[in-house]
Amino acid sequence: MKQRKASGNAKGVVILEKDSRFLSDMKDALGGDPGLRIIGEGADLSRATALLTDELNEVPDVIIAGLDLLKEGVASNLDGLMALKDKMPGTRLIVTSERYADEEIFRMIHEGIRGFFLKGTPPALITKCVRVVLSGGMWMDNTFIARVFEAVANRDEKTGKG
Repeated sequence: MKQRKASGNAKGVVILEKDSRFLSDMKDALGGDPGLRIIGEGADLSRATALLTDELNEVPDVIIAGLDLLKEGVASNLDGLMALKDKMPGTRLIVTSERYADEEIFRMIHEGIRGFFLKGTPPALITKCVRVVLSGGMWMDNTFIARVFEAVANRDEKTGKG
């Protein structure tokens, strides 16, 4: 992969997603933001692998990855995501899925993933998620936020903290 190209202020986005309808929705949402450029997309494992290993002319600023696509190629979908993160340390990662297990969310947060949203998220929120993550923030669907707070509260009750 080549170094980042100078391309104005627009941030480069790669989308890796199996669900063609949701891929199209994300492309429409992100393509409507003049500050973002879709520099690659992959709808299956072989395309995603080729894209990330050989085809990109620049390091993306953010990768949006569907967990179901990553799951195809590795023993753990999270291991695949961590391999991407290690390969492109300056790239921020956002994960999409139909659902998340609590352990997955906590491990991904611990590993540095900073954006999570569910398939079917409205286009405006997809763009907002990407913007927040690119600015150094964290984005989670409200459902995830409630689960994180509940898990922390339960942990604090068990340990006597709080």
